[in-house]
Amino acid sequence: MALSSQDRALIGVSFGTAVVGIALIAIGFFLRFGRGFGTFVTYAQKDNDFLELKRLDMVFGLFVAAACLLVLTFLLVTYATIKKSRFLLWVYCAVIALCIVVQLIAGLLSFNYADQINQLASDEILYESLGKVIDRSYFLILMRKFKLFYRMGRSTKVPNDDESQFWSHTQQTVIHKLLLLTVPTNFQLSCCGVFSLADWKNGASRNLAGLTDTQITSLNCYQANANKGCEKEMRSRINTDAQYLGAASMAVLVVEIVASFLAGYRAYALAHPEDYAM
Repeated sequence: MALSSQDRALIGVSFGTAVVGIALIAIGFFLRFGRGFGTFVTYAQKDNDFLELKRLDMVFGLFVAAACLLVLTFLLVTYATIKKSRFLLWVYCAVIALCIVVQLIAGLLSFNYADQINQLASDEILYESLGKVIDRSYFLILMRKFKLFYRMGRSTKVPNDDESQFWSHTQQTVIHKLLLLTVPTNFQLSCCGVFSLADWKNGASRNLAGLTDTQITSLNCYQANANKGCEKEMRSRINTDAQYLGAASMAVLVVEIVASFLAGYRAYALAHPEDYAM
């Protein structure tokens, strides 16, 4: 059975929505797991999830779910168009409308989270996390003095606790030994402390002495990044990624609206052929 121009237009637009869906899935996974962000989220959530990254996970879930529906519904609308099924065309309209609503919600939640990250990544909360690392370092030194866990006390290996791993991963910098250039990779922000390296040396504004240079270096805080605080870098990176996620959710709505309109129009035409009789 030959397809009419309306049918071909509908299938063409629906194919476009499927391609958009695949692109959204790729973008979503890249923003959520790419460039080391997945590892960062793991440690940040263990560290009391002070950035409330579970909210971002919820947005990611909505984003990917809607994108998957866009891909799957292409098969549905193709079958419905070939079989001239009004019911399946209306189902397709309903599913696309649902995707539009879900993506609107995901986009708004992304922008809302981006606006609130300044409050979530506050210096007070970060100082609390940093202070726990300093407290733990004193415990290791104490154990060393009592000849217990001597190797642990001497080791420059980062402890396995959540706070230490969080700071080590966040502050990390990869140094290109040949070119002598500092090149950040993944979610490694190449930063030190909350506002600067001085936070580690001053005991995070607590009534404690700070860490030694060796201890600070073991947490991947280097002199080259001494004045580059992690608070600003962290907020900027997460804010940017959240805005990208929101923008991607909103940018494809026009294609989905057109596809839904064409499917509804075609279903109505099949239900009322007399209205379109020549």
